[in-house]
Amino acid sequence: MHSRIFQISKETIDVSDYIEASDIPEGFQSGIADYVVDVEDRTAELKCLMESFSGIFVPEPGKDSFRIAPNGKKAYFSGGYKRFRELCALMLTTTMEAFIGMEAGPEDKALSFLMYELNEAYSSKYGYYIYEDDELQPLPEWLRAADQQAIYHIGNVLDYHF
Repeated sequence: MHSRIFQISKETIDVSDYIEASDIPEGFQSGIADYVVDVEDRTAELKCLMESFSGIFVPEPGKDSFRIAPNGKKAYFSGGYKRFRELCALMLTTTMEAFIGMEAGPEDKALSFLMYELNEAYSSKYGYYIYEDDELQPLPEWLRAADQQAIYHIGNVLDYHF
């Protein structure tokens, strides 16, 4: 499967400063991604990002920039938060036998799978990534700490396969 890495900054990013696949940390390229390459159509990727995150990101006048919408964080996290709470409640019903692997856990799933779902509800390792200030983070982790007053400028967009 494929996903994207978006380079962003609070400062305008000159084309000469666009990230390349070689800028992505080796741990990401050996632990999550099979490979990282430039996208074929950056403009189409930015349009897709803004459409997919309508109500979360607000495009700024000018080129390739956005702000986080006033309720953007809540809009983005509401589904994950709901599933996180559901999974936490299920975890409370886990038996000792399920915990030690002798039987299935809640929802007839292995407890390890439920733990995976819990982690994914909090922050997906296989979705969009943000590259800002030489740091690569899953989008949910970046968004939690993002400044809602800032204007973010988008640089390069990379494709990664996992």
